[in-house]
Amino acid sequence: MKNTPLITLIVISLFSSFIYSQRPNTKKIGIPYIQAPLNPLEKNIETYHSSVVNNSTVFKPQVVSNSTSFQSMGLTNATVFQPSQQKIILSGFNQMNSLGDTDLEIRYVVNNVSFSSSVFKEKFKKKINDSTYIDAVGGKYRVDATVNYSEYVIDNKNDKKIISNEGIIINNFFLSSLYREYATAVKIHSEKKDIDAMNLYYQIINRSLRSFENGINNNYGFTLKHFDVSFARGRGSKYDYSDLSKAFENIESIREIVKNGFSGDTPPRFGNFSEKMRNEIAQKVDECINIWEEAIKEYVPKKRRTRIGDKIIDHLHINLSAAYFLKGNWDKAYSSLSRVSLNKKEIKEASNFRAKIEDYANRININK
Repeated sequence: MKNTPLITLIVISLFSSFIYSQRPNTKKIGIPYIQAPLNPLEKNIETYHSSVVNNSTVFKPQVVSNSTSFQSMGLTNATVFQPSQQKIILSGFNQMNSLGDTDLEIRYVVNNVSFSSSVFKEKFKKKINDSTYIDAVGGKYRVDATVNYSEYVIDNKNDKKIISNEGIIINNFFLSSLYREYATAVKIHSEKKDIDAMNLYYQIINRSLRSFENGINNNYGFTLKHFDVSFARGRGSKYDYSDLSKAFENIESIREIVKNGFSGDTPPRFGNFSEKMRNEIAQKVDECINIWEEAIKEYVPKKRRTRIGDKIIDHLHINLSAAYFLKGNWDKAYSSLSRVSLNKKEIKEASNFRAKIEDYANRININK
């Protein structure tokens, strides 16, 4: 019992430290921005038409027009057999329903698909009882699929080919699980190899199509992007962090306003913002800057019992940088990031954010 006063003092000390110490209480928000192209198109390009062309007879509906097994695999006519229904989006340009006098043509062509398959024996340990295993032979099967496709981007307005990648070949394979009887592997292989091949075709085409779309948007599009930043809201019973909570709410509101500005099927390249929306964004950004700058002035280094201390200061510099980024002041954004120096996690976040701002600024300069 003589140790009771000492234990009490330790508990009081820990509780006091918990109450008085600051905690960042961060939450990530995607900062919106328009990613300008690395290789901008001619300035007279405004419209485009995209198509996914199927020249492979494997995808013709009549091949398995009444098959329900394909549908059970999630492969429907709309997704597999009619790839022409797929759309390739080039952000920042107007998509036309027909080629006609369209400025730009984007085309993805499935030239051919093929597959091979085989069944093979595989040894495994067969359990007889809890202590006895014997050597046994079962079976597996493998399906190898190949897709040959081409990618085209043609500038009809200025009569030139921008992309002409023909005869690209991509392979993929499916390996079955082990069947304990070789005969079972042979039977399942016979029943499912065509479905497995079709599934592989779809995976290859879908991935290569999305890769093609991402590539042309990176090089030629104006794409709405978001970069995740951890915003500090603060937490602690002793101190009031309502200012940081207000700044956090402002950033959330800005994200929603931008989202609304790009709503709809065909928003303008730089969004559809009313004067009221623009003023609201500017007002909220300025309020965030004021809140974070004032909070940073309160910073007391190497002290636990303080509202703004070592655990939260790096976050505030990153948050301030994000606000200046939204305001378009890159110099102050860089300056704020350069002050992040205490915590490894935040130093890494600041480095990643700096790289993003540098890429953003480089793209803007390319498009001047």
